[in-house]
Order: sequence, then structure tokens, then C-alpha cells
Amino acid sequence: MIEFAVADELKVACSHCATIARAKIACLFVPEPGDPTGTLTFIAFEGRTYAVTAGHVIDFFREAAIAEGTDPEGYFLPVAPGLFVHPPFVRPPASWTAPMPDIALRPIPNELPARIGKQAFELRPEPMPAFPIPFALAVGFPTKSKSVHAGTDGTRIALPCVEAAAEGVGSSPESDQVQFFSKLPNRPITESLSGLSGGPTFWSGADSFGLLGFVKQAWDLRPIEGEDAIYAEPRVSFICQRASYDTFGKWAGYADEAFPKERAALNERVAGHEKWL
Repeated sequence: MIEFAVADELKVACSHCATIARAKIACLFVPEPGDPTGTLTFIAFEGRTYAVTAGHVIDFFREAAIAEGTDPEGYFLPVAPGLFVHPPFVRPPASWTAPMPDIALRPIPNELPARIGKQAFELRPEPMPAFPIPFALAVGFPTKSKSVHAGTDGTRIALPCVEAAAEGVGSSPESDQVQFFSKLPNRPITESLSGLSGGPTFWSGADSFGLLGFVKQAWDLRPIEGEDAIYAEPRVSFICQRASYDTFGKWAGYADEAFPKERAALNERVAGHEKWL
């Protein structure tokens, strides 16, 4: 396995993302340990700030809300003191650089990440990564790592952030997604990376680094007992949805235009109730 030379600036990579969950009133918005969750990334782009996650995360949340009769509903970031995020998230259209982008995003106030102790990662045109990508760092909050702790001030839920590095499985500047895979020499502390979807993926060298894209899919680090698997040893494996500066610029431009329209349509659906702002 190659040595991962991660830039010092990425030691705070977890500050650029947070757990995203359904805002279910029944549990006062805070997700139960077994509730599916995803990862939300904060991106600063040309003076504006965006909340970004995987498109399938938002699709899954909405399907669950429809099944429970609570659609439309918002989203909650359970980072003290907690933050409610109003819908909608916009799905950018397909393009030649990203035929089926698994991305959902919406513009947010620039000051919003700081309310929960986070900061947006500023996306810049330079530096550019060298292809093929030798390795990448995926960051996010695994669903199965949630745990409940009882304290003097009540019950709290712990949501640990994970940074997972793995080797690239071939890529080119034209790749709209890149897969990463590495065997682990020791038993992993975290058994599953499910829940990293929507989290940032960074390329890095000793002297430069940047955003490669967002986690599209991440797998269990060990085979699940009783299920067929093509691997037996612990390994890190995830797929990144590419997001170059130009590609993200197209997504952001689309979101800036589409978000007000989709929000207005949503407000019409909930007429007579509190509007989504």
C-alpha cells in the first residue's frame, strides 16, 4: 500500500461537513442510532456558500417521508446546538462531464456553517490534481458509528467523523467518478463507511491539495457475516463523484436559478402552513 502524504490543512477536514438526517418531530429532530443518515458538505464558491450532499441521500429521505405521510419535511444537522435546513435540495441535470451526477445542493447563507462550528471549504480553480489520482481522503459520518451516551444533562448521541484514505483505481481528467480501494493491515475501528455519502473527497500531496468531489458510495470495511462477499480481508473502498471547479460552477449556477423556483412550488404545496424560507 502506498504512503498517503496528506496536507496539514486537511487535518481539519471534518470541519467542512456534518451529519444530515431527517428532521423528524417525533424524536425532536435528533436521529436515533439506527436511523439512516448521510453527510452534508459546506462549499464556498465565488462568494456564495452551498450545502451539498449525495442525490440518493435526499431521494432516500424523501421516499421515507412519503411512506410515513410526512412529506415535505426538512433536514436536521445534529451538531450542537443543532441546525434545521429547509428544503428543497436541487438535483443538477446531466452533462457530458457528469452523465448522472449523484449530487443535491442548495444555496445557504454564508454565515450558516459557523452556527454549528463548521466552515465552508473554498473551492478554487487552482491547484489541479494530477491524473491518475494516486489516492484520496474521504470524510464523513458513518451511520453505524452513532452511539447514545447518558449524562447529567440528559441523553446525548455521539456522531464521530471518519477520515478514510484509499488508493485510486485508475482515473483520467475526463472521469466523472473515481473509485478508491485499499486493503487494511489491521482490524478497522469503524466497521462500516455507509453514511459517508455526500461527504467531501480530497486529493492531496505533500505541498498541495484540493477537492476532488463528493462521496457517492462507501462500503463496509469488513464483510457482513452471513452475506456473500467478494473479499475477506478488511479494506477501504469508496466511489467519488467528481466535482471540478468548472463542473461545480455549472451545478452552482443551476442551483442559484432553480432553487427559488422549486422553493416557491414547495410553498404552494404547504399553503396554509409555515413556509419554507
